[in-house]
Amino acid sequence: MIPFLKKHFTPILNIFILCVVGVFYFIPLDFNLYYTDFPLKLFFRIIIGIVIIISCIDVFFRWKTLFQNISPFRTFITILASFLICLYPYKYKMILGLGIVLLLLCLFYGIYKKTFYRPHPIMIAFFLLSFMKFLSILWSDNFSKSFHHIDYYCLFIMLPIVSCFYKVQKKELYPFIYISFIVFINLMTLNIASYIFLVKQYQKPLFSFLSLSKGYLGDISYIETMKWSVTLHQSMIGWGFLLVFVMGYWLWRENKQKWITSWHIIFYFILLIIVSLIIQARVVILGIGIIMLVFLWVELMKKVKSRKKIIYYTSFASLIILFLLPFLIIKKNNYFNDEIRNRMNLAAWNSFKESPFFGKGAGSEENVIIKAGYDFHTLHNDYLSTLVEQGLVGFFFIFLFHIFVVYFGIKNKFLLGIYVLITFFLFNTTEGIMGFPICIPLFLFCLLPPEDTSCLSPEKNISLPANTQTQDTP
Repeated sequence: MIPFLKKHFTPILNIFILCVVGVFYFIPLDFNLYYTDFPLKLFFRIIIGIVIIISCIDVFFRWKTLFQNISPFRTFITILASFLICLYPYKYKMILGLGIVLLLLCLFYGIYKKTFYRPHPIMIAFFLLSFMKFLSILWSDNFSKSFHHIDYYCLFIMLPIVSCFYKVQKKELYPFIYISFIVFINLMTLNIASYIFLVKQYQKPLFSFLSLSKGYLGDISYIETMKWSVTLHQSMIGWGFLLVFVMGYWLWRENKQKWITSWHIIFYFILLIIVSLIIQARVVILGIGIIMLVFLWVELMKKVKSRKKIIYYTSFASLIILFLLPFLIIKKNNYFNDEIRNRMNLAAWNSFKESPFFGKGAGSEENVIIKAGYDFHTLHNDYLSTLVEQGLVGFFFIFLFHIFVVYFGIKNKFLLGIYVLITFFLFNTTEGIMGFPICIPLFLFCLLPPEDTSCLSPEKNISLPANTQTQDTP
């Protein structure tokens, strides 16, 4: 019984919390979280602290197995990277400084160990994209705001360089994903609990969130349910929850329920659906369906033994989805169809046609938005932004980046990179996450096929001279 409780500590505890809060909804008490003299921000800071403690207890139960055969310094790097992921839904702008620290630690560690890896094609493509972003300042028609639109990309010029000195080992992916997975379960439970307190205060039906409408709470904004976060951006928070779900799913399939069990996955999936409806994150609601189709497709492709056939079938199916999805679901459904986005997309396309090869330079997307009659800073579509600012040349690099991730993911049987890329693709078509600091740990840990040290004997690792180190054996 005790081993079972330790193994499923977080799901059991969160189910208990949700049951208690659910019962509280039906009890006629005057106390309510949203209707007290106690400062709400301070209260949620205390709750966030409790979330951290609960997550640490869970990780403590599995510490020996999670970090087995991982050196102390690499353990610290792994924990720091997972902390950046966990910090994202709370306050994504705080990740910038810690992301720089992460890159420097990886770089210094590689230099100290005298390891060097041949530049990976994925990182080469990403470096060319980042460099093109900076170069486009030279022909920008909005020079005063040009750097503001690409400032984070200075980190991504550094990221490919760091990847030549530090390569994540496969065994380090497991604690990286598991820690993030556990923290996000606790955060989603917190979001649902906040929702229950909110609907109790305003005497709304408990299952009001089942309505596909941003006004499902009447005059009350669903943003109130996210007061635990400083971000307060439903799409960004929801995307983070979806991202960690696909990472957890990969770990569940990879390690045969060693750390993440079926109970973890089922519970997380249920929470994800409920939270995405509560916060009305349309990209997540649509993304859940797409991700489940991808998982099903992967299981079907496992029965196909030819790699060429897998690539052919997958490419064909992807093209069908990319062409049919906008017309069958987005255009035909008022909930997903956004007229403002449609007008901005049309304005962006017209701007691209004026300067198709190199674009109009960094920051020019803001001019496009102003001409369209709106007051936004971005087009909320990274692919259109690239076409407008860097033209077909920039779009070629970002396209090449995507192709390389898929190709090497299939070649190395590393599906985690493909799963993460799909979540990026979904969000980049509606909001835009490319260039945000959260990409640093994700690209470093999840996109590049990791080094599998299990195939190397300890004797070979120890006896290998520093001057004979190769790409595969640091």
